[in-house]
Amino acid sequence: MTLKTTTIGSLYRFREDLQGSIEEAIAFQKSFGLDIISDGEQRADMVSYFADSLTGLAVESGMPVITGKIELKTDPAEFSKVKDLRFIRESLPKAPVKIAITGPTTLGMTCGSRKMGSHYKGLSDFSLYEDMASALAPIAAEIAALGGYVQIDEPFLSQGYKDLKERVALLDSIAADVPAGRASVHVCGNVTRFGVLGHLMDLDNVSTLSFAFSGKQERPNIELLKQGIFAGSDKKLGVGCIAVTPLSEAEVDSPEAVRKTLQKVVDRIGLDSIAYAHPDCGLRATGKSLVPIILRNLRAGVSLLG
Repeated sequence: MTLKTTTIGSLYRFREDLQGSIEEAIAFQKSFGLDIISDGEQRADMVSYFADSLTGLAVESGMPVITGKIELKTDPAEFSKVKDLRFIRESLPKAPVKIAITGPTTLGMTCGSRKMGSHYKGLSDFSLYEDMASALAPIAAEIAALGGYVQIDEPFLSQGYKDLKERVALLDSIAADVPAGRASVHVCGNVTRFGVLGHLMDLDNVSTLSFAFSGKQERPNIELLKQGIFAGSDKKLGVGCIAVTPLSEAEVDSPEAVRKTLQKVVDRIGLDSIAYAHPDCGLRATGKSLVPIILRNLRAGVSLLG
């Protein structure tokens, strides 16, 4: 079995025109033989595009902020990234496409840390994250209805919270109407602390857990993969097997380095428990000239695995 490949989602912006930029992002991914493509997250960032669709979330001085109670104010079919998926479907009606949406903890913490409207008591007010999840669930369902894969981005979960179990459980509510095998969660950084993996393993509606294993900070994550951890489970692993932080071509992980990382994971959990291989994280902040090299080496490293 040959591993499938994908990206976490974000790429650099290709053109000023949004639809043209999405078209180029897709062509770019296909040129490297990626099996599951994304929209390349060609909108501004992973947060601000929610402001048009969520009551209580706004952009002030270029920063997303919370101004009141969070609710979905539009038809989910009109959500920006749903429209992007429909645009992709016009030319690729059956291609596997993954759409990333920012999870409730990351979205709430990012916006609320800049400004918090009086409706919520503060960043520790759990109802903020419950409202975020309630607003995101119809969007996830709409993406799934169009045949897309839903990736919930929750990088902040690796930081640990006293109510981490409850925060993780919100992901199940978001994916409640997403068909089995179509929902994933991506948590970047070091996830060896705070019992993150254990809580994620308890999810019923999220089938793929996506982590990084290549960067210096993320290499300890391999120790989480105990023999048999996925045995008897419907969970699979998305394996970040190439770092996204090189500053020069010489620092990009080689195909052999990618193969070695993947082999370590395979030796621990077996090939059947891996959903796909991908870069450690998004590629928007990576040097533009290095992104093609990273994707080329990713694909070549997977091929070396055999």
